Amino acid sequence: MKKIKRNVVIRIIVALVAVAVLIVVGRKLVMNKRAALAAAPEFKLNAKPVETALAVKGSLEEEHEYLAEIEPFQTADISARVMATVVKVLRQEGDVVKAGEDLALLDDRLVRDGIAVVEAQIAQAQAEDAANTATLESLRKTSAYWLNEKTRDDKLADSGTITRAQAQASAEKYNEAMGKQRNADKRSLVIKQQIQMYERKIDELKTNLAYYTLLSPFDGIVSAKLVAEGDLAAPGKPLFMLEDRSTVKLAFDVPQGDLPVVKAGVEAVFEYGGKSFRTTISRIYPKLNRARMLRAEALLTKDAAAAVPLGAYVTLAVQFTLHKDAVLIPTSAIVEVRGQRLVYTISDGILRGCEIKLLGAACETAAVEGVEAGDEVVVSSFLGWARLADGMKVESK
Repeated sequence: MKKIKRNVVIRIIVALVAVAVLIVVGRKLVMNKRAALAAAPEFKLNAKPVETALAVKGSLEEEHEYLAEIEPFQTADISARVMATVVKVLRQEGDVVKAGEDLALLDDRLVRDGIAVVEAQIAQAQAEDAANTATLESLRKTSAYWLNEKTRDDKLADSGTITRAQAQASAEKYNEAMGKQRNADKRSLVIKQQIQMYERKIDELKTNLAYYTLLSPFDGIVSAKLVAEGDLAAPGKPLFMLEDRSTVKLAFDVPQGDLPVVKAGVEAVFEYGGKSFRTTISRIYPKLNRARMLRAEALLTKDAAAAVPLGAYVTLAVQFTLHKDAVLIPTSAIVEVRGQRLVYTISDGILRGCEIKLLGAACETAAVEGVEAGDEVVVSSFLGWARLADGMKVESK
């Protein structure tokens, strides 16, 4: 019994010693860990690098740019109104012509022959009219004579000097003369109507004859000759291209959405050869084309017309709005978030999001309301816009 009790005591003592050893070892490990943590550097959140720019006060000229072509004031494709052979070409490319000058001659022999025939018919009708007029004059005298005879014989018959048969014979002679006179009058009317018809026909032929000579419709220069002698001219087939270069214009198409601003009288600017030229929109066409664009034109000054070749393309800038004394920032500083426009500013290294109102933009610069001149705005972020948020600590690059 005593032996059992001694064993229990030994076990308890061993257990207590083991626990004491574990406590000492654990305490040592905790102290070592605390010392290691105390020696470790303090954790700090690093600032995010961002690119910034200063908002400034200034004026912004908002404008839209259009691709414009240099064109002559007016052009014309010259074609024949009739089908005929070209017998003579009078002008070549580059020739300067005046309005009404001949460009080419067509074969007009058939028309001239027709005119000659009608002129002969007119001469014949005029001769017949002259002969009929002489006959009519004689018949009028004859009718007047038999009228006097009829009147006299009627009186003599009434007085019984001559018989009624003799008076009736005079009346018949008078009626016969009057019948011939009326026929001559009708013949004269028919001949005159024939002459008028021939004159109208000859006028028509002479009008057609003018179509066999191609004329310049205005002062200009022959830009293209598309015909040679012996070619067959036909309506709708261009033979010459004519350009009026007395004035030169810019022509460009305006989108439907820009029409409230782009109007006649609005100023525009373009550059060519390192020089800047100003012009004014002179004409707006009244109807949209198939692309739902409206054609606009601007006349150039003599200096601009002399500096820019025809057919050249230039970028035309049309001023829409001038924002004076506005806050200006780079357009790259504006962020679209759920339909709102935001700008991130930096104050004491802390990022703040500001809702802004966009007044206008041009040349990568925007006029806005919502920030002040001198504010530092973020224009790009190393981590991207999606990683920015209010209160974030940032560092300007």
